[in-house]
Amino acid sequence: MRKIGYTLAFCLVYLTGAAQWNTDHMLRSGRSALFLDDYVSAIENFNHIIRVKPYLSEPYFFRGLAKLNLDDFEGAILDFSEAVALDPNYLHAYAYRGVAYHHLKRYEEAIRDYNTAISINPTEAYVYANRAITESETGDHAAAERDYAKALIIDKKLLAAYLNRAIAREERGDRTGALADCNEAIELHAFSDDAYGLRGYLKFQDKQYPGAIEDYNRALKLNPLNKRVLMSRAIAWYEMLKFPEALADYTRVLEIDSTYSHAYYNRALLRAEIGEYNSAISDLNEVLKLNQDNILVYFNRGLLKLETGDRDGACDDFSESIALYPDFVNAYLARASVSDHGAATRDREKAAEIMERYRRMKEGDRNALVDTTENFRRLVDFNARTDRVKEVINGRLQDKNAIIELQDEFVVQYLDIDTLRKGRVQYFNKHLMAYNQEHNYQPAVTISNKRPLLPDEFLDTRIALLSARLRENKEDADALLLRGGFYLHRGEYTRAIDDFKAIADRQPDHLLARFNLANARVQMYDYIESIEARAPRVRFGEQQQQQRAVDYSLVIDDYERCLALDPAFVFATFNLANVRVKAGQIDQAILLYTRVIEQDKEIAEAYYNRGLLYIYKGQRSLAVADLGKAGELGLTDAYSVIKRHGNATGN
Repeated sequence: MRKIGYTLAFCLVYLTGAAQWNTDHMLRSGRSALFLDDYVSAIENFNHIIRVKPYLSEPYFFRGLAKLNLDDFEGAILDFSEAVALDPNYLHAYAYRGVAYHHLKRYEEAIRDYNTAISINPTEAYVYANRAITESETGDHAAAERDYAKALIIDKKLLAAYLNRAIAREERGDRTGALADCNEAIELHAFSDDAYGLRGYLKFQDKQYPGAIEDYNRALKLNPLNKRVLMSRAIAWYEMLKFPEALADYTRVLEIDSTYSHAYYNRALLRAEIGEYNSAISDLNEVLKLNQDNILVYFNRGLLKLETGDRDGACDDFSESIALYPDFVNAYLARASVSDHGAATRDREKAAEIMERYRRMKEGDRNALVDTTENFRRLVDFNARTDRVKEVINGRLQDKNAIIELQDEFVVQYLDIDTLRKGRVQYFNKHLMAYNQEHNYQPAVTISNKRPLLPDEFLDTRIALLSARLRENKEDADALLLRGGFYLHRGEYTRAIDDFKAIADRQPDHLLARFNLANARVQMYDYIESIEARAPRVRFGEQQQQQRAVDYSLVIDDYERCLALDPAFVFATFNLANVRVKAGQIDQAILLYTRVIEQDKEIAEAYYNRGLLYIYKGQRSLAVADLGKAGELGLTDAYSVIKRHGNATGN
């Protein structure tokens, strides 16, 4: 079974006396949000201050802290850099920029920032502790030991220094020293679940399973939601052959976090061991929803299917393993066991050929060309952020963990102030302003890509009233625009298209009708594709992509007509970019999103979608920069994407 260790945790201490605190309400509110871990609200508050008082260093620093906690490391670096540009002696900005650099594995820059912070004030214990973590990563263990010691001289109760030094010592084989650090941490911090959990892990490594269980139990009394400790206790129960207890712990982890793939995988292996094959297969199915390219999951599921008599399903899974890793000898041999004679012979011959190449490679033959080590680790690592299947399907970009959807197209729709979703869901536009003023906001329309909550009874009533108006005057453009919007909201695409087209045919320069005509067609095409399931699966690295079945020419023509009427109508440009994505024209879409941003730097959705496309193209730095900006502008989904991609390698 896969066993899970402990990882380094940075010492992020609360800051006191770092500067003259600005008494502005927004700054206090932002800091309060930081304290409460509400990082998105904190960013919104600091944004307000920066717009009004861009010469203050504190809002940049605290916004950087919020971004750091959201894994937007590059965005945090930009803010910390702005803070030190405004105040060259801002110690904490240097220190936390060092933390951000560390997360990006830019260790030299991290140490340089820690050094600067220490030169400004050599009495901040957490800076020494964080520098020690980075020094350990670079292999300078002696320097790390000295820095942990300095940190503990300044603050003998600094919990993170004890725990991180314990981890460093255990990794170097000094388990006695590691246990001493844990014991000291527990003596000073009797209510630290992490301290008990780490000591339990060290005892487990020494095969002291009852002692490990005892410490895990203490940790879980202090924090029953500690997933890492629950996983570790499950593994300890397994080693003690207490399978029901192990199963209960894995299940508890999944109750806390239903996306924890390790728990599904370990529970599947345990269920397989006790003969619960169908339940084990179900668990592996869940793993594959979270990580579609893990070869061991397919391989093990294939073995389990063999146990249940599903030979065809087993063969498919072994084939999937081979497709992901063509040098997987065991998968060829397993597939041979369920194939007909000819195919089985070919698989055994292929396995023998690979094993011969392995033998030659070990003997130093550089021409053996066996795909090994790094690629294999990537394919079996549940957490590898570079391991992803990339595909553009109906405007959806997919990685190994989740479907990440493009932000939807903007649509002109009815404005009901009471039902607008919380947050920024609309943008100012001169055409809408003119329309609403002309009608004295009775009714009003808005442009948004967020769907308001309109009850069916409300829609029925409004459509009936508008239809009555149109029976009196079938050319009433206002009634047609509103009724078409309600039809579109309800998914009655043909009726919506008829209404918008009736306006556009008589008034070719009616921008809002032309815009919604294109939008209705896009939504109809998306719906048809979802029903017919025409979208192909496109694997990372494949050279060819199946052609889309949808002809977007009418939609593109309508958006381009909108832009001919008003080249600054950024919503038509944005929607046109989305259509280019759906048509597989990624480079053209990026250019269009860029045009939106050039015309209006506040359109968060344009940064977000362009960031997703940069992920698709493997341009991680550009992607993270765009997603960070989208998050800064209030599009909170961007931070969940950054968390999955922020540490990935790439350009």
